[in-house]
Amino acid sequence: MRAEAREARRSHPDPSGAARAAANAATSLGWLEGVRRLSATVADDGELDPAPLVTACRLRGIEVFFPVMCDPAPIQFAPAGPDTDFVPNRFGIHEPDVDPGLRVSARELDVVVAPVVVFDAAGHRAGRGRGYYDRALSFLLNGPRPAKPLVVGLAYECQLVDGVPSHPGDVTMDAVVTEERVRMFSSALSRRSRR
Repeated sequence: MRAEAREARRSHPDPSGAARAAANAATSLGWLEGVRRLSATVADDGELDPAPLVTACRLRGIEVFFPVMCDPAPIQFAPAGPDTDFVPNRFGIHEPDVDPGLRVSARELDVVVAPVVVFDAAGHRAGRGRGYYDRALSFLLNGPRPAKPLVVGLAYECQLVDGVPSHPGDVTMDAVVTEERVRMFSSALSRRSRR
């Protein structure tokens, strides 16, 4: 499933247009209002590029963070502005080269844009296969789900599958944004949306 989705997204005919369309869809929703801190990723392996969404968030005064590998602990998130240097981690994925004291946990973010390889209509996702995001967001599984962070996937429509196998430690997304539409899985998020 992952291999087919990766090939499909690498073959997308208009990745730049799709990234802009997804950013426009995301920023047209009311749930970005009041957001102070949002994490995004650096596009890798044909992923839908979050860069237009990142730019739109910065223009709204939202501080943008990016994941940083911290084995054996869960990933943390480091702030990055337009001029921040990025360096490749051991997987070749670029992360901000900033003072470790500036890193925050997922608990301190309002929105986490999680990487998606495949997703289904119930809000389940499969990411890059290492479980980093599920471990970082595991606190969302303990008792009633807190209002933040919202977990939002960013993907191409071609990454939608009939069903993603889920496990007790998997964190369900609140929404997924593609170049074609926004799917909301959280009733709290739906109430905050203008759509």
